[in-house]
Amino acid sequence: MEWIAAKIVLPAKLLALVLLLFTLSPGPSAVATRRADLALRLSSLDGEVRIVIQKSRNVLTLYKGMTPVRSYWAALGRGWSGGDKQRSGDKRTPEGDFYVCSMNPSERFYKFMGISYPGLVHAESAMQGGLITYGQYLEIWKAIVERRQPPWDTRLGGAIGIHGRVQGPAVRRAPNPENWTDGCIALNNDDVDELFGIASLGTPVTILP
Repeated sequence: MEWIAAKIVLPAKLLALVLLLFTLSPGPSAVATRRADLALRLSSLDGEVRIVIQKSRNVLTLYKGMTPVRSYWAALGRGWSGGDKQRSGDKRTPEGDFYVCSMNPSERFYKFMGISYPGLVHAESAMQGGLITYGQYLEIWKAIVERRQPPWDTRLGGAIGIHGRVQGPAVRRAPNPENWTDGCIALNNDDVDELFGIASLGTPVTILP
C-alpha cells in the first residue's frame, strides 16, 4: 500500500511543478497581453510614435508624443565608444535625427528596420572632408527630402537599422551589455516584433550619445 501511495503522489508533484513552470513562463498568452497593454497605452496618448535610442544607456525607448511608453535593452555597434559614425567599416552606431526608411524580414537578423543614415549632417561633413563627392551628396540630399532610403553604397556606409537576431548573443541589460553589431541597434526578437507592429515608414528615430 505504501508503494502504491508513493506511486500516486509522485506524478501529482510532477504535475504541480509543470503547472508552476507553465504559469511563470512568458508564453503566448503573456506576450499577447503585453502587446495588448502597449496598444491600449498608445491609443490613450496624443502625438506621433517616435523612437529614441540612448547609446550611453544601451536603451531604446518608444515614445508617443512626449511620453515614454516602453523601453527595450539594445546592443550597439562594436565601435560605439568612438562616438558618432564617420565612415563605412568603423562599426559605430550613428547619432542624430533619422526616420524609418525600410522594413523587411531578414534571414540574418530576423526582421530589419532600416534608418535613414547617412543623413544630411553626415553627408555635408563628408563632402567637405572629401569623403564623398558633390554628386553623392546631392543623391543623399534628394533621398532625405523625399523621405526615402538614402544611398548605402558611399564611403559613409549604410544599411544601419534596428533588428533582431537569428544568430548571436541575446541582448543583455546594462551595465554589462555586449555590443556586437557593425553599427546597428539589435533587440531581442520579441521586442522587434512589438516595434514592427507599431512603427511604420517615416517614423522618427533619434539616436543620442
